[in-house]
Amino acid sequence: MTDRARILVVDDEMGPRESLRMILKPRHDIATADSGEAALQTLKTFHPDLIFMDIKMPQMDGIELLRRIKALDPSIEVVMITAYASLETVKNALTHGAFEYLIKPFSRQDLEDTVRRALARRQTELGTRSQLTTLVEEMRTLSSKTRTLEEEARREQAEQSLRVTQLSILREISRGILGQLDLTQLTATITGQLRDALGYDEVTIHLGPSPAGELRDEAGVSCQIRDDGATLGFLAAANRPGGRPIDPRERELLEMLSEYLAVAIRNSRLYGEVTETKRSLEQLIHSAGDGIISVDREERIVGWNPAAERIFGLPGREAVGRPLTALLPQDRYRSARTALSPETPVKAFEVASKRADGSALTLAVTLSALTGREGQLEGMLAIVHDATAQRELEAQLLQSEKLTALGQMAGGIAHDFNNLLQAIMGYAQLMGKNPANLDVVRRGLDVIEAAATGGAETVRRIQKFARLRPDEPFVSLDLNHVIHDAVAITQPRWEERSAKSGLPLRLELDLPAVPAVMGRPSELNEVATNLILNAIDAMPKGGTLSLQTRVEGGESVVLTVSDTGTGMPEAVQKRVFDPFFTTKGEAGTGLGLSVSYSIVKRHGGEMRVDSQLGRGTTFTISLPVGRPHESERAADGEAVGSRRGRILVVDNDAQVLTILGEMLRDAGHHVLPVSSGAEAVRVFVRGGFDLVLTNIGMAGMTGWEVAQRIRARDRDVPVAFITGWGLQAEDQERCRALGVTSVLFKPVTPPELHRAVQSILAEHASHA
Repeated sequence: MTDRARILVVDDEMGPRESLRMILKPRHDIATADSGEAALQTLKTFHPDLIFMDIKMPQMDGIELLRRIKALDPSIEVVMITAYASLETVKNALTHGAFEYLIKPFSRQDLEDTVRRALARRQTELGTRSQLTTLVEEMRTLSSKTRTLEEEARREQAEQSLRVTQLSILREISRGILGQLDLTQLTATITGQLRDALGYDEVTIHLGPSPAGELRDEAGVSCQIRDDGATLGFLAAANRPGGRPIDPRERELLEMLSEYLAVAIRNSRLYGEVTETKRSLEQLIHSAGDGIISVDREERIVGWNPAAERIFGLPGREAVGRPLTALLPQDRYRSARTALSPETPVKAFEVASKRADGSALTLAVTLSALTGREGQLEGMLAIVHDATAQRELEAQLLQSEKLTALGQMAGGIAHDFNNLLQAIMGYAQLMGKNPANLDVVRRGLDVIEAAATGGAETVRRIQKFARLRPDEPFVSLDLNHVIHDAVAITQPRWEERSAKSGLPLRLELDLPAVPAVMGRPSELNEVATNLILNAIDAMPKGGTLSLQTRVEGGESVVLTVSDTGTGMPEAVQKRVFDPFFTTKGEAGTGLGLSVSYSIVKRHGGEMRVDSQLGRGTTFTISLPVGRPHESERAADGEAVGSRRGRILVVDNDAQVLTILGEMLRDAGHHVLPVSSGAEAVRVFVRGGFDLVLTNIGMAGMTGWEVAQRIRARDRDVPVAFITGWGLQAEDQERCRALGVTSVLFKPVTPPELHRAVQSILAEHASHA
């Protein structure tokens, strides 16, 4: 090959064809063709080393063109390009000899890497052919030596010398046979050597169960080539009529040679199969979308495919030799490796890692052991899938789904709040007109408190559903209470739907007392809410929604959510928990049930579905019975305490500021209320307060800035937040960094405020 390789680009579309030509022409000689027929004509004059071709072309597609090119010159490397990839298409292309398969769009780096590897393989194969040519020349030299020995033997007329010469020929030829693995080259080498060494006019090797023809006279001989009782072919040698007859000792020599040929043919066929398998596996590994990494017994990397290089941003030359634990978290890797056994040969797990440039990665890893012939561990194989983008998309879609659900429930929530406000406003005005009527005042206060409590509970449910409150630890909870919460938050939606459509939507609850389970109330509330909303969507013509709990075997609490809706076919039931699988079209993300399934599994439970078309669907969730830890029971039983402190209260809402001050003073605390963050920073004195309680969302200076400025002056004073908005996940980490000891969510009742303040003061006193 010359320094500039010859590359032919075949594509019926000018844009892709010219794009490839412009990229490749600085380093290579380029020719282009707009069809398969034009490409075949170009082959006659251009003689390319490498061809890029589109698989989708009119008249003659890429597979047919590939077949014809390989028939003309198998040494030409071919790379298939298409925008439509399928496993069958890849398999078909590789079967017909394609080197690799690129899927549009691909990067310039991917293109140049493919060109480099394809030309390198062609260079290697051409080098192999050169070695075979050298072998032939050496065999010819050997043949010349053999003829010399034969002539000397004939001159000496010594039978023993002839025998020695024949055995020497056999030994030399056998060496060539056993070292030759290409079947075509093997037959050509042997026939040529026999003609030159023994002076035969004709030597042929015919493969098949029957000979090509009968040799009956003394000037010809045919020997069977047999292996394990089967006839592989025949070795035939002959001289022209009237020529030298073939000596019986030569017949014996040829029969011995046939035995060697049988071994060589078998080895050649096995080598061909192994070579083809190896080539196919290498192509699959190099074209795989997932990283494939092999490690030795010392857990150092010995294999690193292009996908692994792309995922980790680390070239193979830098990765090979490193320990695998330099790329994967050691604890997760060790745990997975320990779990491997003959009964469990494969272990899958998900980890967080980093690229070479420091960017974050989420990896799905499948680990398996590589064993030797005796079953001993030879190394490990790790298949690494980059799930970073997928997890980010799942998070975005999950948030989108939650916002969509919140939007759908907004109308019903507004309806509930308007009813609450109506009760509050009505009784407030009645009490204003009749302040002396104690019965009206007492009844009004009860209604107002109940309405405010109901509104606060609705907000709490929404914040938990939207994860605007911190993740709760696993606590002992009543599953029936979770179901009542889910029914309450979804009830406005299905009542409104029933009212608008005029179709009946009935709710049946069968919730007897059941043992407590351990879990996060917000997550289980999300599961129940999702199942209820799905059931409503499955009953477009109305129906009955049934929720039931029961105890099963004394070890599990079971929840069933049933509807009388459209039901699911069996194929849908098998995939209903798969991420992104949805039957709602653009109206669904396909994440609701998969997320619910994951939540149930995290709680140590099981979730299944049973459905019949036209008869409805039942989802069944089973959770293990749980008991609170001793520390939890002890904490619940602790006395609240009666410590008194100096408290700086910050809130820009005058009414909230007033009521918080009154509640704290009523508990015996000395309170300094201020209405802005700037005023709080101005009045704060190191050692002057036992607690700073500040709102987060304030104009001018937020609670975050107040905490930061106060923390700069006093590292020890407790700071607590109070908010009506809720907190995102990243806000919780920010609180820990600022040393914020507690977060209260409005509205706060006097008992809740008292418990929180006493807890903060007690903890501060223990560290003083």
